[in-house]
Amino acid sequence: MLSHVEITARVELTEAAHFWWANRIEYSHDCFVCRRTGRTVTVHHGAAHGVCQSAQGPLEWQDGPDEVGDGAATGGDPAVPPGSHPAPIRITGFDTVGGRGDNTLRCRLSFWWSPFADVERPQARGGELGTGPWVRLHYRVGCHACRDAGEDQWFNGEQSLQTNAVWPVASPCRKCGTDLVTMTGPPEIRLVG
Repeated sequence: MLSHVEITARVELTEAAHFWWANRIEYSHDCFVCRRTGRTVTVHHGAAHGVCQSAQGPLEWQDGPDEVGDGAATGGDPAVPPGSHPAPIRITGFDTVGGRGDNTLRCRLSFWWSPFADVERPQARGGELGTGPWVRLHYRVGCHACRDAGEDQWFNGEQSLQTNAVWPVASPCRKCGTDLVTMTGPPEIRLVG
C-alpha cells in the first residue's frame, strides 16, 4: 500500500538569525524490506529512495553492490553506505514558509508499506505509522551579529532537532552566544490520505 506522512515543524527566529532547513530528514520507519520495526531511514529531498540503516549484513535478496550497501567502495551507490539498504520511501513535498520572526517546514514522505512481523522480535508488528514515530530535521543557521562584526565564519554549521528532545530547545550562536533559534515544541508527525 502507498502511504503518506506529513511532518510539520516550526521555529522562532531572532533578528540575528539567517536560517534555512536542510533537505535531509531521518525518520523512524517500520521497513517491510528488511522486516524490522523502528528503523532509522535517511531521506533526501530529490532522491529516488531512502536508505534504511537496519542491516548488520546483506539481506538474503541482496546480491549487487547497490543492494548490499557497500557504497562507492565496491562500485555501488555512494548514497547506500555499508550496513544499509535502499528503502521505498521518498520526500514528495518540501515547503517552507515564514517571515522574519518564524519559519515553518511542511514535509510529506511517501512510502510503500505492508504488514509484517519483525524478524528479530516476532511479537513486534510493522505498522503504517509505527509504534513510536520519530523524526530528526536538519537546518543551518548563521549569525548576523557575527557577520556584521566581520567574522568570516558566521555560519554555525548544520544542526538538528528531533521529536524526542526536551522542549523548548534554543540554538544560540556557537561563537558569540547570541540567541538565534527557539523551538517551542516537537515536530508533528501525522498519517495523511
